Amino acid sequence: MGDLLYRITAQPLAHVFRVSLTLPEPDPEGQGLALPAWVPGSYTIRDLARHVTEIRAERNGREVALRKIGKDRWRLAAGQGPVVIHYAVYAFDRSVRTAYLDHLGGFFNGPALYLRVLGQEERRHAVTLDGPEAWQVATALPRHSGEVWGWGRFAATEYGALIDHPVLMGTLTLLDFQAGERPHHLLIQGAHQADLPRLGADLTRICDWQQRFWGETPFATYHFLCMTSADGYGGLEHRASSALLCARDDLSGRQEDHYLRFLGLASHEYFHSWLVQAIRPAVLGASALDREALTRDLWVFEGITSYYDDLCLRRAGLITPERYLTGIAQEMTRLLRRPGRFLQSVAESSEDTWIKLYHPHANSANFEISYYNKGALLALCLDLSLRLESDGARSLDTLLARLWQNYGRAGKPLPEGQCIDEVETLAGPALAGRLAGWITDRTDLPLAALLAEMGIVVHARAASGPQDDGGQPAEKTVCAWLGAGWRPHALGAQLRQVRTGGSAEQAGLSPDDILVAVEGVRTTAEQLQAQLDAIPEGAAARVQFFREDILQEARLAPTPPPQDTVWLELLDDVDAVVLARRRAWLEGGADRPASL
Repeated sequence: MGDLLYRITAQPLAHVFRVSLTLPEPDPEGQGLALPAWVPGSYTIRDLARHVTEIRAERNGREVALRKIGKDRWRLAAGQGPVVIHYAVYAFDRSVRTAYLDHLGGFFNGPALYLRVLGQEERRHAVTLDGPEAWQVATALPRHSGEVWGWGRFAATEYGALIDHPVLMGTLTLLDFQAGERPHHLLIQGAHQADLPRLGADLTRICDWQQRFWGETPFATYHFLCMTSADGYGGLEHRASSALLCARDDLSGRQEDHYLRFLGLASHEYFHSWLVQAIRPAVLGASALDREALTRDLWVFEGITSYYDDLCLRRAGLITPERYLTGIAQEMTRLLRRPGRFLQSVAESSEDTWIKLYHPHANSANFEISYYNKGALLALCLDLSLRLESDGARSLDTLLARLWQNYGRAGKPLPEGQCIDEVETLAGPALAGRLAGWITDRTDLPLAALLAEMGIVVHARAASGPQDDGGQPAEKTVCAWLGAGWRPHALGAQLRQVRTGGSAEQAGLSPDDILVAVEGVRTTAEQLQAQLDAIPEGAAARVQFFREDILQEARLAPTPPPQDTVWLELLDDVDAVVLARRRAWLEGGADRPASL
């Protein structure tokens, strides 16, 4: 049986990828074709077929009828002999999830381009890539012809492997480094001023630490495929590679927070090589990518990974304990500022991801949370609980070792809910019961009590202003709370999120309203907080605002600000037991999970 062969030609000026798919042996009764509705690792329906601008079929140079039978499905007319499907995909979405192409370069994620030949998914799939002569191309897909980093022919053993190898193209900056005696490549497309020596050294430390942590590595080589843009951010894990999108300046190191954000992103996607790619979620892995696949376990795959992405930076020696705890405090602040934590559990956030997480709006914080955010804090609670209840003999590291041995190494998908059973086996029913509650309850986590056992004090204060993300003490905080966030607007201050039960809601203000004056005095985004602070406590003020093009007025009575901004204090005056416990957590002790 011959390969299913895709020939992809980049047409940058049209932002189009043209694809010819040769089917050596189509179903004589009428071959079915489909394009995925969603992308592995990004759990929302994207209807990728909407970017297909034309599609036709031919056999021996003569047109073959190709009928659309669904929004992302087609069927060939019955007939004998090879068929070629010609189609075009518009590519102008600068993200790691779909496809982008312009005169400077391009990227595509497999599900956006590769039609699925129904019933032939297990056959070998080959791809020939072609485009501007001067361009380079990077992918972890095994190469069968062409020069390294050049156009050529590639192949995958089956369709699932094919779509899990994204492709980056253009004028690429290449950084090669070794980690765990394995070749690694960082390829950057787009304008940048990257500090390549520092990136190489720091990525090596991240990758070395993670490989030692897990003890075994499920790939022979690894590619970080990175696009730069003005202010982009995102990542997606793949087999032996990850697709990354970052702001141009993130790579320069000029702003340390931005540089560390990029390292955290790379750490997160690399960790997924084990937790998602090798330790696979059974529900998601069984999907044909044609409809939603509901799971309550994304706190495991994304929450635990989010917990370890910065913890890896700490244990690899790239950030201080204080800097790491700043990140934890900011995660706590993020959750505290979401009233939705009392309406949606982390399990429900996972189930609802298909319609909520990837579709945020002005009211999202009032009724939903993120399994990335609360999932990471839940993982922290689980890690500290395991350590405390075993006197340091077990930890979340140990749990991941069990998951690797029982599922990752064994090549078995992780069944839905199995993580709770693994905790019960490891630590007993009491902790497993508490874990089940943390997953399903719509309540706060016991973070302060657990961190106190590590000699860390949780402090909560009011915000110092609209840009205060927490993580640090503040000399001055706001006096009055609007109960809404805002952003600059040419006319004044435009409301973004109106908090449930807050002053703005009580005054009848809504998201997108533009505040133009307080007590008849013009306001701006920069002046608004000072004007609110000047209103006497318990008093109300007239505010003038536009809703669409109608000028309106409301009476607003600001309230004292909530204590929803967290910073963590690392105590020095603790006994040797607490100090050893904290050091084992933050330093990691052994470089791999504790033995079973």
